[in-house]
Amino acid sequence: MEKKIIKKNLKEIKLSGNYRIRKIKDSGNSHLFFYKNKEYLSFASNDYLSLANDKRIINAAKIALDKHGYSTSSSALISGYTSSHHKLEEEISEFLGQEKTLLFSTGYQANLGVIKSLVSRGDNIIADQLNHASLIDGSILSRANFKRYNHNDYKDLEKIILKCKAKNNLIISDSLFSMDGDIANIKKLSIKARKHKSSLLIDEAHSLGVFGPEGRGLVYGSSLSKEKNIFVTGTFGKSIGTFGAFFSGDQNYVEYVMQKSRSYIYSTSLPVNAVEATRKSLKIINKESWRREKLFSLINYYKKNIHKSGFISLESDSQIQALLIGSSKDAMHISEELLKKSIYIPAIRPPTVKEGSSRLRVSLTVDHEEDDIDYLINILHTISINLVQS
Repeated sequence: MEKKIIKKNLKEIKLSGNYRIRKIKDSGNSHLFFYKNKEYLSFASNDYLSLANDKRIINAAKIALDKHGYSTSSSALISGYTSSHHKLEEEISEFLGQEKTLLFSTGYQANLGVIKSLVSRGDNIIADQLNHASLIDGSILSRANFKRYNHNDYKDLEKIILKCKAKNNLIISDSLFSMDGDIANIKKLSIKARKHKSSLLIDEAHSLGVFGPEGRGLVYGSSLSKEKNIFVTGTFGKSIGTFGAFFSGDQNYVEYVMQKSRSYIYSTSLPVNAVEATRKSLKIINKESWRREKLFSLINYYKKNIHKSGFISLESDSQIQALLIGSSKDAMHISEELLKKSIYIPAIRPPTVKEGSSRLRVSLTVDHEEDDIDYLINILHTISINLVQS
């Protein structure tokens, strides 16, 4: 593409209000964000259980760093697979109630690699309309027939799958949707999959650690972890507080993905320090139920009081709470006004969400307190009044 076309396209993105920038933070995670030597109250982190800075996890990573160095310097199938990787895969399988697990470097790589391995040209993918970009991209790259049903509308899913002629069908859904905060009905999805002899892939990226018994996820919580046609992907970079991703399911399918997934075969394996940090985090999550209890207490408090803000809050029972704004420019303006009051909530705009549905995505974490929520709501209320008067 010519440079003049690039410059023209960049200008159009800026005029639309959808131009993206990166704020260079000094430090901070969970509920605090340090930017330009100033502290901000953050509602932007995916560190839902506030484990990313836990000293026990950091110490586990340090010990592994001293022993193994930083990089494995190889893919898992060459020389980058250690006893730590093997133990973590076994521990995740046990945690999720699955037969076997395969580690990936990122959630994006996991979804691309898994989908491309399980389906190909001539097969069918039937996916929720609001699935994460990695699930969408993986579906497109697979070259399978790609159909999307209306969000959480399983009657629409049924209509689509009845028209599918191929024998190999893969239904794909997030368990917890990252931009709306609502939850898929895993049991209904499993019934549809079983009825139509289809496989079901569930991405537990935002639900793992928070939902299900001991934070084992929504598939486990729906008593479906032993179903041979249901597979799970997920990431460690959110509630787990570390780095990396995984694919879990029936042993034969996991082995097959290991043989076929290019994003697995040709990627350097996870650093051992990240693996050991994840192992420690899973142990903490399993034992410290107070983290989930506090988080759900904060979720209930937020839901009870957010109406005072003057903004429309989408229905959600999760740690992800979205304030619907509308235009990209309005969402950016409100985000900037919050920043002036030392609150950091980035505006979510197209193409991440549909045109006209830009929003503020409020992420609650264990490190937040009710006073933080009160402060946010009070500032939002003031902003809403100023918008009406302007």
